[in-house]
Amino acid sequence: MYKDKNIIGLIPARGGSKGLPKKNIRELCGKPLIAWSIEHGLASKYLDRIIVSTDDEAIAYISKKWGAEVPFSRPKELANDEAKTIDVIIHALEYLRGKDCLPDYLLLLEPTSPLREVEDIDKCIEILLGNNAAQSIVSVARLESGHPEFNIMIDEETGFIKKLDGSTKFRVLRRQELQDVFFFEGTIYLSKVSTLYEKRTFYHKATLAYVVPRWKSFEVDEVADLICIEALLKSRLAGQL
Repeated sequence: MYKDKNIIGLIPARGGSKGLPKKNIRELCGKPLIAWSIEHGLASKYLDRIIVSTDDEAIAYISKKWGAEVPFSRPKELANDEAKTIDVIIHALEYLRGKDCLPDYLLLLEPTSPLREVEDIDKCIEILLGNNAAQSIVSVARLESGHPEFNIMIDEETGFIKKLDGSTKFRVLRRQELQDVFFFEGTIYLSKVSTLYEKRTFYHKATLAYVVPRWKSFEVDEVADLICIEALLKSRLAGQL
């Protein structure tokens, strides 16, 4: 709780990943992948509960073992490839409403983003609840190699390159000359619950940005990601990042 507001952390973790089967419980630096997000949530000064939404018995078992609550089983229709995250969130909120414990704020922690830190969670909570005009906050990272200035299209007929606006006026810019552009990187999503019901999204005109370094933005989607993230985690634990 922070400023007398009840805040829960929700970790969505379905069992049917196709790109990397059973990725949410794959070992990463000696722990199941989902355990990193559970531990982040449990270590927060402000989160009142850490709930995992899953349809998978193995994920549920491991989540409980690492200290999270798994008070319900996610319906199969919310655990397929077409299911939207907001529907998973609303399902969890409706369960809590039925138990007369609907929170004031919800923090979404994707289990595929293990490089976040507890400080990121607590800072986001402090920033959002300290801004009366804001209703949500999401983490972003600065674009560099993927900056729009470097993006091109290939003409289907000629094979020649062109800019996204169709022009061919290319500029070679140094990184220092680029205008700052950011991308939604998936580490943290925090919102007023009333706004989630109304907007059904974390992204709107009353959303703040929380900037994280690019190395925290890596997500686990395939085996190569696990290898890279494990190297980053080891470097972080060794104090090199």
